[in-house]
Amino acid sequence: MQSLSEVRAGEACTIKWMLGNVQIMEFLRSRDMKEGSQIRVLQQGNGGTIIRMNDHRFALGCEVAERIKV
Repeated sequence: MQSLSEVRAGEACTIKWMLGNVQIMEFLRSRDMKEGSQIRVLQQGNGGTIIRMNDHRFALGCEVAERIKV
C-alpha cells in the first residue's frame, strides 16, 4: 500500500482507505470517491495530484493525496 502522492502519472489504482480533514473527505465521498473506487492518476506535481474517476477530474493538494492510500 502506498500514498496516492507516490503513484506515477498514467497509473490506475484502487483506493484502499482515506483519512483526513472531515470536510474534505465528505466532499470526496459525496462525489462517490471512496474505498474501493478505481482511479487514474493524470498528473503529479509539486503542489498536488490530478486524478480521474469515471468522467470526473479532481485536483488534490499534497496533504490530501498523502492521506489517501492505494
